[in-house]
Amino acid sequence: MTDIKSRALVIKCHPKFKHQLILCDEQTGQPLNGQTSVVLESHSSKPPKVTVTFDAWGAHGVRFEDEPRQEQ
Repeated sequence: MTDIKSRALVIKCHPKFKHQLILCDEQTGQPLNGQTSVVLESHSSKPPKVTVTFDAWGAHGVRFEDEPRQEQ
């Protein structure tokens, strides 16, 4: 059985390119690997929405904690 550890994430400006957003681990400040795009949508009438695109392949790509693991 895999031990799942949850981590808080934060959105930051890229250190080299101030106009780019990156998703980082809150505790370490390190960006998540494989991000190709981070889009933040904020409207006054709706809750904010963050869309992150990853360049992840294979069985060890990105998945959410509540998604079932696919056995191969």
